[in-house]
Amino acid sequence: METNVAYKDLKDRQVKVKEQEAKKLRMTQDNFDPDWKEGSEPFGTMIFTNEPSPEVEIVPSRDLLAEIDKLEERIKVLESR
Repeated sequence: METNVAYKDLKDRQVKVKEQEAKKLRMTQDNFDPDWKEGSEPFGTMIFTNEPSPEVEIVPSRDLLAEIDKLEERIKVLESR
């Protein structure tokens, strides 16, 4: 289920975010209205959903410097042949 929630300024936005989070909803988008002007107080529409967050695949970290060192060693061995 998606819910659109309009806000008129940052204080109103903060209140509405807390209200939606209390309902166990999470925000998926926060869009400024098309007539919003840069430098003025933001206003727009947020989209909330009750669907769970997408699963994030955790990729193991790599030691790129160690990999580079190994490659440099291989290059030196090949050059010496």
